[in-house]
Amino acid sequence: MEDYGMLWDDYSMEFHAKLVDSNGDWTKLDNDEQEIAALWKLFVDINNGGFIQFFCNWGYPCLCYAMRGLERMEDTSLYDLLSDTYYAVLEKFKDDTRLTAYWDIPEYLTDEDEERLNAADTQFYETECERFTKMAYEFYHQALKKTVTPIND
Repeated sequence: MEDYGMLWDDYSMEFHAKLVDSNGDWTKLDNDEQEIAALWKLFVDINNGGFIQFFCNWGYPCLCYAMRGLERMEDTSLYDLLSDTYYAVLEKFKDDTRLTAYWDIPEYLTDEDEERLNAADTQFYETECERFTKMAYEFYHQALKKTVTPIND
């Protein structure tokens, strides 16, 4: 039996490395590369510290790239989970003047917000992660045969 978590991590890490090499400039990556790098961040951070860690580390633009990737590979279950969680918990902070950085958000989360985040994280660990990594690996690596392109300066 294939370990898709490991396959996805090994494969997608190359695209994250390209983003790092471009000093975090998402525009240096093509659309596929943006999605793969964002989905790598999503996979690693949710597994490490949950959706709040992913969002606070990388912000709304990264979430959008990840969501675009989920939509393209037709992972509607994870797309809906993340979308619902974002709109239920994080969207209200979009124009909050108390915030100077994404990592200020946890200070203002309610008990209900934290329960919602914990439920989303649990669902990701228990039902979404394994299916997501298989779908992502099969879509980007096997179907699209996507490889990292050199950075054009």
